[in-house]
Amino acid sequence: MIPLDHITNIFPRMIRDLAKVQNKKINLIIKGKEIKIDRAIMEEIGDPLVHLLRNAVDHGIETPEKRVELGKEETGNIMITASRQQNHVLIRIEDDGRGIDAEEILKAALQKRLILKEEAEKISERELIQLIFTPGLSTASMITDLSGRGVGMDIVKNRIERLGGSIKVESKLGSGSRFELRLPITISLYQAMLVKVEMERYAIPFTSIVKSISVESEAVRHIRGEEVVVINGKALPLLRLRKLFQLPAGQSEESLVVVIVEKAGQYIGLVVDSLLGKQEVIMKNFKSRLLEKTRGFAGATIMGDGSVILILDINSIT
Repeated sequence: MIPLDHITNIFPRMIRDLAKVQNKKINLIIKGKEIKIDRAIMEEIGDPLVHLLRNAVDHGIETPEKRVELGKEETGNIMITASRQQNHVLIRIEDDGRGIDAEEILKAALQKRLILKEEAEKISERELIQLIFTPGLSTASMITDLSGRGVGMDIVKNRIERLGGSIKVESKLGSGSRFELRLPITISLYQAMLVKVEMERYAIPFTSIVKSISVESEAVRHIRGEEVVVINGKALPLLRLRKLFQLPAGQSEESLVVVIVEKAGQYIGLVVDSLLGKQEVIMKNFKSRLLEKTRGFAGATIMGDGSVILILDINSIT
């Protein structure tokens, strides 16, 4: 376990040099650099953090003249904030620059046929912004020598998810952007919730869990062929693990056990038979060529009784 300062200490000079090349004034603020995480994770997140910072300098922060014209301080701000939250570390990189233009992303996505015109009419601005993680997506404003010619956000996402973490972005045009990286403290030890579906047990990493609830069966609605339940006025999509893993159908129940998880900034309710409790697990990755591309599972863990339990990968589950 080593402090985040191990990699953040190079950022002030890097930002200063990049700002000079771009003729910009930038103030870098780093908070929480004393937070400690696994050395193996530290070695993996260095490049993603550098990429996000370079993007913030390049097409996030405006020139001093432009900022004054917009009524902002001529010096832009980039802030890195790290905090420990139970069994994971949260790293935020935010700036007060131009923000992400959802319309530009929509045009690029349509041009490259990443989404259909019919889908574009229904997609929300929040969902559009998440498309920046799509391989091959770039807009005219992204193409610069500094930011890597508009590619790489998909690599950043893949790198973070491979560690068992997640990344999401929030942005408001004209006000800035915020990237939030959620990472396990150690690359092998996870806090997980064990759940039971039919006769099988599965582990869900706590880094992905929002909360668990009980839902009356009669509260389930169908929208476009998908099951949803309304929570606090918002529709929560339901995914039945029994159906996903093609397990035998169970008896109809009056209430459902739902584990709400977060996937790319969106909430999904996983329907399970029962909760078995919290458990610390050591994850074993799939190293076999037959299993390494298996979607929906991050790996497996061996319990004290010798049984093997699969660990769900919320980022790739469908």
